[in-house]
Amino acid sequence: MIPAPDAVRLEAVIRREGRSLLQYISDAFPWTTSAEDTTADQLRTLAAEERDALAVVTRFLARRRHAVPYLGAFPMSFTTMNFVALDYLLPRLVQDGRRALDTLQQDRSALTDPDARAELDRFIELKRRHVKALEMLASAPVAAAR
Repeated sequence: MIPAPDAVRLEAVIRREGRSLLQYISDAFPWTTSAEDTTADQLRTLAAEERDALAVVTRFLARRRHAVPYLGAFPMSFTTMNFVALDYLLPRLVQDGRRALDTLQQDRSALTDPDARAELDRFIELKRRHVKALEMLASAPVAAAR
């Protein structure tokens, strides 16, 4: 069994990250030029990797006899991000990713179960790599083209 406070914290991580801006955008079809098509594909790949990593954390909870959390709806504020240009979207994804990393670090420091901490560490490392990838995409010349 996992301590209840740790399970609740991991539930919150799964909900929050499962309904992140990157997850929303993976289904929102950002507007792209033909040169930016690979950037949109890269965003979908990053979102899929995070979705898969969250599934691992979810299975960890299930193995510890804890109910899998319901994700709920995406935040209403994301609905303004449909069909927007990548040069508008990428800096927001970077900002959201950085904020998420800070929050995940706080979550990690509050966990008492070493196995739960190890699960979250793996997700944090993935998130860190993804934020760097988003920063590179945002700084690329194609992203700034209009």
